[in-house]
Amino acid sequence: MVKISDMKVGQVIKNEFDQITRELLRQYAKASGDTNPIHTNDEIAIRAGLKGIIGHGLFSFGFIAKLFEDFLNQEEHGKLINIDISMRGMVRCGDTLVTEATVTKIEEKRVFFDVKQTTFTNVDIKDKNGNIIEQFEAGERGYISEKDIHRNLVKTKEVDEGTLTYRERVSMPGTATIELYN
Repeated sequence: MVKISDMKVGQVIKNEFDQITRELLRQYAKASGDTNPIHTNDEIAIRAGLKGIIGHGLFSFGFIAKLFEDFLNQEEHGKLINIDISMRGMVRCGDTLVTEATVTKIEEKRVFFDVKQTTFTNVDIKDKNGNIIEQFEAGERGYISEKDIHRNLVKTKEVDEGTLTYRERVSMPGTATIELYN
């Protein structure tokens, strides 16, 4: 049970999803009725200047709502009052989507959060000599731009296979408020 007395400023709730596929986006398009082909057809997305399909904005937003619904156990412990976000970055197949909400203020039974949804886009893995040993869709399709590099969004880290290059970008910043019952 989530209680207001258990909440602390600075506390973080988080979820992560790493199974964004073309099939999942097709299923979402069908279920949502948003059949814009930039979400389901690579050729049309490329003609639109996107280098490949992108996830629906509301698809990504759904993970923010899910974070709070799971935290509140589908309104058993409280209710979601509002979410106010800004859609700033595209989500693509193969991305890992990380949603975090940090408590900024607590007033009576209301808890206020800063929300940040970040995409992690794997580009490639190179061996110690700089040879590509695995390339991901982002590397094959050129999803990483000069703008990403200049904004210091492209990073590397050591993994078992070698050095992973990836982009880390905030795709949706915002705020949210919940109200707890106890």
